[in-house]
Amino acid sequence: MATKYKVFILVFVAAVVLTSVQVEAQGADLLVNGEEVDVNLRIVNGRTMVPLDFVNDYFGAEVEWEAGSSEGKVIHPHKVIELEIGNKIALVNSEPVPLGENVRSIDGQVMLPLRFLTGIYGGNLAWQESSKSIYYQTNQLKGVEVKDEEDTFKLIIDSNFISNYDLQLYHQPTRLVLDMHDVSFKELQETINVGSESVNRVRFSQFDFAPAIARIVVDIGNMSSYNIKEDGSNLILEVEAKEEVITSSIISTNHDLINQLRLTNKRVVIDPGHGGTDSGAIGVTGLKEKEVALDIATRVDDLLYQAGINTLMTRRDDSFISLAQRAEIANRFDADLFVSIHSNASYNSWANGLETYAHWDASQDNWALAWYVQDEILQRTDFTDHGLKAANFAVLRRTNLPAILVEAGFLSNPADEELLRSSQFRQQIAEGVVAGIKRYFAEQS
Repeated sequence: MATKYKVFILVFVAAVVLTSVQVEAQGADLLVNGEEVDVNLRIVNGRTMVPLDFVNDYFGAEVEWEAGSSEGKVIHPHKVIELEIGNKIALVNSEPVPLGENVRSIDGQVMLPLRFLTGIYGGNLAWQESSKSIYYQTNQLKGVEVKDEEDTFKLIIDSNFISNYDLQLYHQPTRLVLDMHDVSFKELQETINVGSESVNRVRFSQFDFAPAIARIVVDIGNMSSYNIKEDGSNLILEVEAKEEVITSSIISTNHDLINQLRLTNKRVVIDPGHGGTDSGAIGVTGLKEKEVALDIATRVDDLLYQAGINTLMTRRDDSFISLAQRAEIANRFDADLFVSIHSNASYNSWANGLETYAHWDASQDNWALAWYVQDEILQRTDFTDHGLKAANFAVLRRTNLPAILVEAGFLSNPADEELLRSSQFRQQIAEGVVAGIKRYFAEQS
């Protein structure tokens, strides 16, 4: 009796395996940028497959695939895609990229997953049940225009539509890095040499695939501020040049100028809490502390840079940095201050507000820094004031310099979490932190 069951199970498993690779005709229509495409779609294991010829027709690729061969290439001026029948991994510029389903030969046509194309060429897919249609909205960076007008540099970026993007300021050397998600380059111009007062050059690269990320790097010369705004399908990045200070042998009595010169010699380490596998606190609707901390810290970094203060961030992306490493970074940088940015959480959902920590053995000057930052944030926000607190946190204990840890709001409190979702509110917190740091340096001078 047991033998019969084994035979039945083996037959059943074999049937499932055969069924799992069954190829079905697709009854859906494909529309690319709103226009219906005459293309032979197939379904394999629930994945929509398109012929390789589709890539050639709509993205201008050169396809090298000899008849009878199991492998071939899709060639663009700035990327080469290597495919192999029976393999669900493609090589894009020699880097492995998952396809989600094997490349297949069906009725004499090489077919690959439609969704893979969004990871290479950008854009997004949508399904409309009522019309049984798949909509593919491509998103390619079609062109850029540089305008250098007096003290303002403008970079106008034209794409099919504006998707998610991130703009970060980095130092040593100073540069703005713009990552445009789900976007690819239609034609890649690697560098534009500008040579203006504020901008040296602009660099372009396809930073990643699956998802597609187009990266634009603006190498800064002499900048006072920057801004990015949206205009239809265009992104416009503006960089303002810093006004030159004319000096003479006469000693200036301008206190603002003197304070500015003092700030240029200061060094501050900004520490966004948590990161990577360590999410920190998670809000009642899913907002993660590591994301809030990085965003506020980046804003603090930008504002300090604009004030002429030298800065270093312990992390600039979603990476894990140990507590010991964070303190070591500050000590090696020979910094004047260490400011760690966090958000709080409590088992009591009613707990809310702001508190700032220093080590329990901290100096009087260290506690002054904590007070200035706490006070300046409170002046700009509606946070409940929980005052200053002492703790033995590792980043406070191991740093050989004045160090504070700011707990900005409680993610476990629905009202605080909602505030922390706001870009404007995060900016207010960052401005409070920077104002507190400036007060501290002013009192020390």
